[in-house]
Amino acid sequence: MLLTSLRAAAVVFGAVAFGAAASGVASAEDLALAQGVAVRDGARDVQLEAKPGPYTLGLSNISVANTWRVQMIDEAKFEASRLSAVKELIVTDAGGNVNKQVADIEDLIARGVDALLVAAGSETALNPVLDKAAAKGIPVVVFSSDVTSDKYSVRILSDEVYFGAVGGEFLVKALNGKGKIIGLRGIAGIAADQERWDGAMSALGKAPGIEVIDVVQADWAYDKAKQACENLVIAHPEIDGVWSSGGAMTQACAEVFRDAGRKLVPMTGEANNGFLRIWREYELPSVAPLYPTWIGAEAVKAAVMLLAGKPMKSDYMMRPKPIEEAEIDAYYVPALNDSYWVGSILPMDVLAKTYAK
Repeated sequence: MLLTSLRAAAVVFGAVAFGAAASGVASAEDLALAQGVAVRDGARDVQLEAKPGPYTLGLSNISVANTWRVQMIDEAKFEASRLSAVKELIVTDAGGNVNKQVADIEDLIARGVDALLVAAGSETALNPVLDKAAAKGIPVVVFSSDVTSDKYSVRILSDEVYFGAVGGEFLVKALNGKGKIIGLRGIAGIAADQERWDGAMSALGKAPGIEVIDVVQADWAYDKAKQACENLVIAHPEIDGVWSSGGAMTQACAEVFRDAGRKLVPMTGEANNGFLRIWREYELPSVAPLYPTWIGAEAVKAAVMLLAGKPMKSDYMMRPKPIEEAEIDAYYVPALNDSYWVGSILPMDVLAKTYAK
């Protein structure tokens, strides 16, 4: 049952086709970015002088405050483990503290990493240290969250504005253009949080009858969203819809509505196994944008390709099609727990061990 479900999920996520097999050891010559990673308009050509391997890569992550970020790091580690060109992947976690992330990057530079991978906690605060890395000839791969520095070699992002707009458009349609909604946002200061909200507001703003009555930052985390939604349900006797920046937050909020005896209203979700489960069980009106956790693996591949002297582009964008209600069963993996994010590149045996119920 488990293997069948996982294979079904892999087939549906067919856009994730890798240049080398997903298992076994691959060389830098085998690598290509996934088909689901498109060149962004205006991207410049990038090709560095080839450097002999194997390479030591440094990955600076702002936090693992939620299960998406945990899986993203797991996928980066897995990709590094299967590449013969990678000697070591050093991963640091700043615990949500941008000042610590700056210090982490300073330390990675001092340790002489061959390339720096950065999942940033601020659009601006890391710029000086990223500029320092570039000045020392260390290629910088920015991924998952943006920075305003232009000293990166490659940047791989998801279209966060589109993500937010998908949910906003769904609510406008589901509510016939009128109603009171609450918003659950991610981690304050991260570009992805602001861009998703910008996308949501651009869509909601087209319906004058929609009123945003409250917004909270719940860090894309289940526990924080549960507490926030409990407070919101008490504070607002009338809530007609929920815009959420993440699936774990939506899952928590739907459970709060159910436990409080409130009518389940349209809520936007995400491609998280726990959310897909309650979406199906509660018959919740929803849509689920995707933010692929395998962006971490793509960042590792990009770093190796840069160091190997392969021609690349400076900017790449992911814009996966959202999951609709009719597609839930094609993505949901009943044998895995709620923490799993669908579409993973991790092998089936790793997924079974890590996310088994």
